[in-house]
Amino acid sequence: MSATYAIYTSPNHAPVAYHLPTLIVTPYGQPQHILYSYVHTNYNKESYLLTPSMMGDLCVAKMIPPPNSRYLGGPGGGPPSSERAVFCEASRNLKWTINNTGIHAPVYKLLLPNPDMPGNDQPLFQISKPNPNAMWWTMFYFTYGGHLIPPKRIEFGRIQKNAVEGNGGGSGTRVTILGRTPEEKAVWQTLGEGNEDMVEWIVLCAALNLIDEEIIKAAAQQRTRVPAAEPAPIRAPPSSGAPSGAQSFRSPSGGAPRPHASANGHTPPRGAPQGPAKAPAPQSRPKKKGLFGLKRS
Repeated sequence: MSATYAIYTSPNHAPVAYHLPTLIVTPYGQPQHILYSYVHTNYNKESYLLTPSMMGDLCVAKMIPPPNSRYLGGPGGGPPSSERAVFCEASRNLKWTINNTGIHAPVYKLLLPNPDMPGNDQPLFQISKPNPNAMWWTMFYFTYGGHLIPPKRIEFGRIQKNAVEGNGGGSGTRVTILGRTPEEKAVWQTLGEGNEDMVEWIVLCAALNLIDEEIIKAAAQQRTRVPAAEPAPIRAPPSSGAPSGAQSFRSPSGGAPRPHASANGHTPPRGAPQGPAKAPAPQSRPKKKGLFGLKRS
C-alpha cells in the first residue's frame, strides 16, 4: 500500500495575526479534494488536524508544541522553553510524541507510550535529512536483526517540496509513503490491522510539524538579516542659528534636524525648498577697541 499527499497553504482561510498559516492536505494531483485542514490557535500554542464531514470539520488530532517555541507576537509571550518534544493525541485514545533529538540538524523521533513500561516510550519511526544539504527528508525505522546483528534501516517515505510545474501547476510539499516492499508496507501495520487511518494521522502530523518548524526557522533568520536602524547623529547648529523658538524636524533620509520655515511666522512659497533660514547680512560698523570689540587692525 502506497500513498502520496500534497500540503498547501489554505486558500480558504484568511491569515490570522501572529499565527502560522492554515495548511490543507490533499491527495497528490487533486488539489481540490481536501482531506484535512491544519489550523493553529491560541497564538500557535495548539494545532488541530481537522477533516471535513457533512456535520462540519471534525477534529481527528491535536498537537501541543513546547511553550513559546512558535511565538510570533501577541499577548502571552515569553522566552522559549528548552523542551523539544511535541505532544500529540488523536481519536481512539491514540497518543504519541514528536521529539527533535538533533544537534546540528533536526532529527525527529516519533515515540509511542509503552503500556508495559510507563515512562519508557517505544520508537515508531524517524524523520531526518540524508545529509545537511539534501532537499528532502526521509522517513525510516529500524528493525531488530538479532543478537550481534546491527539493526536494519528501512526507508519507507519522503517529504519534499513539489516542483513548481507539478501538481496542476501549484507548489507545496509532497509526502510519499512508498509501499513497494513488504518492509515498506509494514509501516501501515505498526498500530495493528485496520488502523491505517491512524498511521496516516501520525505521518501527516509529523510532516506538518516539520513544516511549522521550517517556517519558524525562516522567520527567525529573516529577523536576524534585517539590521536595526541606527539613529542619525545630531549635528551642532550652524553659527548663524535658527531664531529662538523655531521648530525643527528630521528629514526622512536621516539627516540632521533643520528648522521649518513656517515656524518663523511665514509660509514658504509653494514648491520652494525649505532650507535653513539665512541670517541677515552684517552691517558695517566702526572698528572698536577693547575687550568686546573687534581685533585691532
